[in-house]
Amino acid sequence: MSSVPHPPASHPQNEEQPSQWQPRRKRGCFSSFMRMAFILVLVSALVLPFTPFAGRIKKAIESVLAGKERIITRDVLRDVIKEVPVVKEVTKEVIREVQPPLPDKYIPRKDIDVATLFNGITVKTNLLTEQGSFASLERLDPEAYKAEFQLSIRVPKANQTMVELSRINKHLPAILPGLDAMLPAAKVSGFYHKLYENKTTRVQNDLTRLNRILDRHNFYDCETILELTHPATQRRTLLIQSEMDVVADGSDGDRMPTLDEYIYLSDYYQPFTSYAWAKTTKTPNPLLARWEERLKKAQDEFAIKGLPASRNRELSAMISQLKLEIGELKSRSSLIAEKDPFIVISLLFRGYGDQNKFAPQIGDYAAVIHEGRIYPAICGDYGPSFKMGEASLLMAKTINPKATPYIRPESDLKVTYLVFPGTAEKTRSAPDLVKWREKCLELLGDIGGIGAGYVLHTWEDPFKKPEPPVPVTPAANGTPTPPAPATTATATAGTSRTPADTPSTGPAETTAIPSDGSSKK
Repeated sequence: MSSVPHPPASHPQNEEQPSQWQPRRKRGCFSSFMRMAFILVLVSALVLPFTPFAGRIKKAIESVLAGKERIITRDVLRDVIKEVPVVKEVTKEVIREVQPPLPDKYIPRKDIDVATLFNGITVKTNLLTEQGSFASLERLDPEAYKAEFQLSIRVPKANQTMVELSRINKHLPAILPGLDAMLPAAKVSGFYHKLYENKTTRVQNDLTRLNRILDRHNFYDCETILELTHPATQRRTLLIQSEMDVVADGSDGDRMPTLDEYIYLSDYYQPFTSYAWAKTTKTPNPLLARWEERLKKAQDEFAIKGLPASRNRELSAMISQLKLEIGELKSRSSLIAEKDPFIVISLLFRGYGDQNKFAPQIGDYAAVIHEGRIYPAICGDYGPSFKMGEASLLMAKTINPKATPYIRPESDLKVTYLVFPGTAEKTRSAPDLVKWREKCLELLGDIGGIGAGYVLHTWEDPFKKPEPPVPVTPAANGTPTPPAPATTATATAGTSRTPADTPSTGPAETTAIPSDGSSKK
């Protein structure tokens, strides 16, 4: 392509040519270089943050601030601003603790500390020091470093007068009007003193193991044990004022072929009670299979070779015990604490039947008084010889619906147990609640009867089968004839009393509210 030649600058016609034909002035090399450098710097500034060199430049800047020698491109880094940290001066005050002067001789001391253990025992400790001999000699003398432990216990006295007994239960004088006639000749039973002797003996045995000592609550669990004799009938009665713990023991396949797990899985459950009788059916005990399983596991472990001798002894004793219990489960039935009303008497009574006419025995009838209510029962089981006051789960839940195998219905000493020694039936059999109530009513009549406004509780049969519906017989005219109403005797079966059994001042059998109007159980 040919280019149009520019006319010389000195040509006179240049002044007359149009402006677009004016030649451009040539730029210098320095101007072009600066322009290119500016463009490069701009592009670098835009691209550099997205390249690996950004981190290096940052490190280079940090190196410069730290005084290290690095070469940095001037076009990239123009200015470096170095921040100089401000150092603050902290003045720390030093306080010197002034120690007490050193003693120049031995000073004896006597320190006293008081604390209370979890079981309610108040512990008072005395630290006594005295000047001794040389340490090398004292460490050989056991008397130089010793602890002398002393536990102080106040043994309570027994209630004996009407005022004292009423302090525990204000209803007693009204419930038992014949009590006034018996108290003048009443005697604090030797069983009361024996009970607290057993308690203190147990404490003494556990004295070096404070965590096992009988706690305060269970030590003071009996208010009184009185031996009473009615002057007219000569009926003997053992009166006990105590709390009420709960027993959940017992099983009977004849009456109850199944058993709730929460009962037999409780910590202290036993399938037997002291009151027992021969089985009458072939229905197996609900716990037989479980006991047989335990026996098999013990026998399988015992067959393993190389077990420690101590474990072999434990297994041997366990196997013998399980075999005896399985024999009992197959041949005998027991009371069921969940279904039967009975009380537990202390083992301290056992063995005294021939020596003491007031000693209660298993099977003896009893009446339990709590607040304004009175309940018939029998002595159905033995408990520890150092405790008093325990009843079946049924009795406990009747007194307090919140009671469980682990929660007692009454923690205060507000329960009165009337036990009639020597009244047990010669032949034991399954509970007959109607007969038990009638017998207790008769025995209460022997000591003055039940006061006006109070009645003996009626236990419902827990195993009573529902009665079949009465068929409706059509009349001659086709109109159904309703069944005849039950007679009074039928409607009150098991709760009626003969005139001889009923106190002359007592209310009708349908009255179940104490004289103060209370309905508390």
